Amino acid sequence: MNEKPVRGQLIDGGVIADLAIQAVLDTPGVLRLEPTLRNLLTGLGPRLGRNLPGVAGRIKTSRHNGVWATIRDGRADVQVDIATDITFTALAVAEDLQQLIRKKISLTGLEAGRIDVTILAVEAANSGRRSGSGRGHVPSKSR
Repeated sequence: MNEKPVRGQLIDGGVIADLAIQAVLDTPGVLRLEPTLRNLLTGLGPRLGRNLPGVAGRIKTSRHNGVWATIRDGRADVQVDIATDITFTALAVAEDLQQLIRKKISLTGLEAGRIDVTILAVEAANSGRRSGSGRGHVPSKSR
């Protein structure tokens, strides 16, 4: 894991969302981000708001499938929706992920605000619905 401060970039919601996604990939027991219908509906808001006078400047939230990041007053709030591996304790996975997201945000110079982790699924790692991150998958051996 790279623990150097983020330099040479403007820190916006997109950077914070990317850091949260990296934390998801680095946390044992997380199978994948879990996109929801809420992602779709939330994503429509900024697109529609761009055409409304006075609205576009107030929208400070960046969204990736399963991740929302908002920066306001030097504080970054993150919401992450995930699926976890049944062989891990879901609460421990969520707490580990929160801690890692907080650590990654601190490297940007921003204060970590609310870090909400929602577990939408708990399933076996080899259930066939993996995102392709490679963790938890054991390739079958040909005979």
